[in-house]
Amino acid sequence: MTSGDRPDPESTRRHADDAQPTLIRKPENEEQIAAPTAVRASTAVHATAASAFPEPVIDATALRATPEPQALTAIAAASIGPGVTIRGRFEIEAQIGRGGMGSVYSAVDLLKVEARDPNSRVAVKVLNADFRVHPDAFIALQREASKAQALAHPNIVTVFNFDRDGGTAFITMELLRGRSLETVIRQARGTGLERKTALPIIRGIAEGLAYAHRKGVVHSDLKPANVFLLDDGTPKILDFGIARAVPGAAGAGVRDEFDAGRLGAYTEAYATREMIQGVDPAPADDIYALGIVACELLTGSHPYGGRSVPQARQAGIKPTVPTALRRSERQLIARCLDFDRSRRPRDAAEFLRLLTGVAPWLKVLAAAVIVLTVASGYLWYRNYQAAGPAVPFEQLEHTTQQQVRTDLAQGEQAWRFYRSQGIGNALTDALQFYSDAYRLHNGNRDAVGGLRRTADEILKQAHGDRQQLHDTAAQLAGASEFLKSYPPVVDALQP
Repeated sequence: MTSGDRPDPESTRRHADDAQPTLIRKPENEEQIAAPTAVRASTAVHATAASAFPEPVIDATALRATPEPQALTAIAAASIGPGVTIRGRFEIEAQIGRGGMGSVYSAVDLLKVEARDPNSRVAVKVLNADFRVHPDAFIALQREASKAQALAHPNIVTVFNFDRDGGTAFITMELLRGRSLETVIRQARGTGLERKTALPIIRGIAEGLAYAHRKGVVHSDLKPANVFLLDDGTPKILDFGIARAVPGAAGAGVRDEFDAGRLGAYTEAYATREMIQGVDPAPADDIYALGIVACELLTGSHPYGGRSVPQARQAGIKPTVPTALRRSERQLIARCLDFDRSRRPRDAAEFLRLLTGVAPWLKVLAAAVIVLTVASGYLWYRNYQAAGPAVPFEQLEHTTQQQVRTDLAQGEQAWRFYRSQGIGNALTDALQFYSDAYRLHNGNRDAVGGLRRTADEILKQAHGDRQQLHDTAAQLAGASEFLKSYPPVVDALQP
């Protein structure tokens, strides 16, 4: 498809002041090029299914409560169109997506054209006029850009910049080639994809979520419309417009006074009970949505028939779990679909571990480690007393001893899992387990050994980019008291 031949994707939009969703029907073919943001509607594209998959619900009262800020009225949304140049740099080509909160356009970056950059085309997202009147609209768009910029990952869309031209606030993003996951699911409706095709997509989405969760961010609106499948099969998570920080999360950084939860936006068919009730966000909320997306990929239909949690619970509906999966995989998806947050995997990292599974020899090894530690009473700790911990292991409380043993065994298991499978989340988990063991038994030699090798591996991966190396070292120093004085970490922190 040429740059001048890009029909708008079919989309469904819920207006805040409409009693029923308003359908904006557009040409079917959106597969070749599309915007990297979930401004298209949820998976329903036919009038008969629109009510089952609505756009994020936006509190209409909040939308009308405050007059439109003067700063956001200079350029009307209707003035944005083909041929318009924003900020003297981004020349709009065509609208390629629209949702309840924003519209996305393909554009040419004239600065890159001048520099003869072959990749001069970008996606530009601006707020819709009906959402722009929300008192937090400007802040929400800026936070979307900020969160996405902080989440540099192959399975998360790349956001370049947040800016404003007169009264038009906008963000620029990479322009993706491929098709929306909702298109993939729609085409497989009633049948689903083969396991060998669906699992890499599910795993890729989980990898992106796991990275966001480690950074203390919950997406809060994961659905097929917010995932884009590149031509090479790589899934990209889009639209962090209503993403929220996990309270007290280590990776969340400085506390932000703005909470996207104030927007009152979510997509009912993918929202947990806690989200609907306004409870503080948790990574397990994304896991519920991930389980639904996995079912849609594998069966071609929503496991609860598109119903929200309250509707499905009231109707007594049991989820339809894909039968094409292995038993352990079916059990995992069933856990993801549980209405009770505590029964789901706590985050995407745990989901990945359970999805990938542990090789039988690793299970035997883990069991052997635990058996040996219990049988021997950790006698080898006596060999480390002179140069190791100040408090002998035997003098710790019995419950503390047990926890240290467990943390060390799990750290060893996660480390070997990383070495055999190459999954980055396992490396992060190993670091956490060893850090927990060291915290419980300061100076513990086994914990020290585990911290050293995991830190060395993490630093090696960041080698080559000085700023990334420095940031990685800072995170390691914050993860464990031991690593604060570990020479490779200290060296990497030097200006």
